[in-house]
Amino acid sequence: MKVRQLLSVLFAVLMCWTVAPGAARAAGMPSGPYVSPWGEAQVEWAPGFKAALAEQEVAITPIAPVHALPGDSGIKSDIGWTSGDHIDLEEFGRVYYPGGVNLSSPRSGGSWTMDEFYLRFAPTRGLSSYLEVNGVKSETEQLFCSYTLRDAFGPGWGLAPGGIRTARVPLTLTEVGAGTLNEALGTSFEAGDAFGTLSGTFRYLP
Repeated sequence: MKVRQLLSVLFAVLMCWTVAPGAARAAGMPSGPYVSPWGEAQVEWAPGFKAALAEQEVAITPIAPVHALPGDSGIKSDIGWTSGDHIDLEEFGRVYYPGGVNLSSPRSGGSWTMDEFYLRFAPTRGLSSYLEVNGVKSETEQLFCSYTLRDAFGPGWGLAPGGIRTARVPLTLTEVGAGTLNEALGTSFEAGDAFGTLSGTFRYLP
């Protein structure tokens, strides 16, 4: 077995057995095994994605506690927790991020908002949210970008103090992501276009 394959197996085992400590549960965290109760992640916008937004004069406004990376090159958020995040037999689990981002264009008069979003692992992989398009919020969780499992264990993955450092994972728009952005902002994205690069840390100690 190759070293990367071995590390991947150990990583999966670690996530499956991670259970929120009692102190976190006392603070309101639902019980059950979690992928990660602490940590942070950031998304650096892909150059083409950011250029397309600039062409439409789109304003990018973080929704707290999410904040902008230097130079408005992306966004960063701490991991939170909410109901439905724990690992079960139907879905591997998800990681919850409070806050989000609002994209608005004076040219189109529209807006696209993800306020609270999730990193999903299986059976679907990507970022999802109850998207709000032109003031109308979806009643269902929508996967707006995706990644491949191979990329998830790519260069940059490894151990970090108290947890796991992720790889720099390319994110691409899904049909839902491209369609909702185009509807709101007058852009011309297509499914498979680059959205950004995801990186961060899953921590198992606060």
